[in-house]
Amino acid sequence: MLADAVYLLYFHTFATYFIPLGCEYERIRYMARGTTSYYGRRYTIATPMTHLYMLCACIFCWIVGYVDSVGYPVYGEVTAPPLWNALCLVFPGKLFTYLIGFLLMAGGAFLVHRVNYALMLIREKTLLPFLFYALLTSTNPDFFPLKSTSVGVFCLILALYQLFTSYHDPDATDKAYNASLIISIGSLLWIHILWFLPLFWLGMYNFRTLNIRTFVASLFGILTVYWFVFGWCVWEWDFTAFTIPFTSLFKIRFLAVLGTGIIDWIQIVLVAGLTIIASLNIVTHEYEDNLRTRQFLSFLIVMAIWSFGLFFIYEQSSEEFLEMACVPASILIAHFFTVNRGKYIFWLFHFSVVMFIALLMIRIWNFL
Repeated sequence: MLADAVYLLYFHTFATYFIPLGCEYERIRYMARGTTSYYGRRYTIATPMTHLYMLCACIFCWIVGYVDSVGYPVYGEVTAPPLWNALCLVFPGKLFTYLIGFLLMAGGAFLVHRVNYALMLIREKTLLPFLFYALLTSTNPDFFPLKSTSVGVFCLILALYQLFTSYHDPDATDKAYNASLIISIGSLLWIHILWFLPLFWLGMYNFRTLNIRTFVASLFGILTVYWFVFGWCVWEWDFTAFTIPFTSLFKIRFLAVLGTGIIDWIQIVLVAGLTIIASLNIVTHEYEDNLRTRQFLSFLIVMAIWSFGLFFIYEQSSEEFLEMACVPASILIAHFFTVNRGKYIFWLFHFSVVMFIALLMIRIWNFL
């Protein structure tokens, strides 16, 4: 704003009287600059008021979910890993279960924000990745109050950070080991997270990290976790920790499209639609970011496609894969609304936020 004032003083004092007639371009450039500056300020999305009302909306959604006991009590499943079923038996009362779920959601949003901040995935400082992850996970009643992926998503984000920080480092065996180790720990609660390992190997290849040593290191990360699991099974002489989860891992059942409600589909299409718009914007404007950031964002696009694809393949775990898709989707959507400004972008943002909240209210109303 100070720069605009100095430029205005210069223009009216000197340019109007001393710039030759052939420099009319200077006058036009100033007018265009002033118009763009005003236009950008008028339709700015990332304001403190926007952050506040999105945060309040997320808290309101959790309060409504708590009052209506959406998703409570939390039950184990026959095909779930024994560790998750054991945790379901020791969860405290309703209030503490919802508090744990809310804190896990907030923790996941914080990790998404830190990954974006540390790796500069979005070239402007913004809280939108934090807020969009919180919004996407707080407006879907299928995630209330706790799922096995509520902890698994932590593992996915931490593994993603390990992968990105190994960029162009063929000696990053420690990071390859850590990423697979973290994903394997998450599989003790939700076995299907192992399907993200091939995606991470693809990422290592694209980031010029994959070689024999890093690949073997990633395999050792898996073996480290399941060697202890195997030892426990031998000690207890009970191998259900292997047989039950890994049986469900390869049990494919496609999602029944007609078996899902229209309101559920509207919410899924809204998330997917915003992700597609954000991805297309990144692809068509890729040279506005540096090479490393472009590769990171491209991997997030592939990760979103991978998650949505598994969502349709595994009907029994579709909700969990949708929650995993919220990780790349929140960063991609936040990137779109941060780097783009304009009247239509402004109103699309607020329309999307209102739609997510309205769809949650409708789904809870139908639930009662």
